[in-house]
Amino acid sequence: MSGRACVIDDRVTFSEVCSRCVHFSPIVGLEWHCDAFDRVPDAIWDGKNDHTAEYPGDHGIRFEPRVPVGEV
Repeated sequence: MSGRACVIDDRVTFSEVCSRCVHFSPIVGLEWHCDAFDRVPDAIWDGKNDHTAEYPGDHGIRFEPRVPVGEV
């Protein structure tokens, strides 16, 4: 993982994968919403799996990159 990470309750509070996905919405504070999972699996959250293929429990929702600012 690049950059700095903060760990709370044994979990990194920033995900290199999720932060770039259209299905992930950060909410004020330490809460967030993911369309695919109630709780993102550690393998995806920690960047060990990029979630571009099916993952158990993802309800058919996969990683889709956000459109970078200026490319709209």
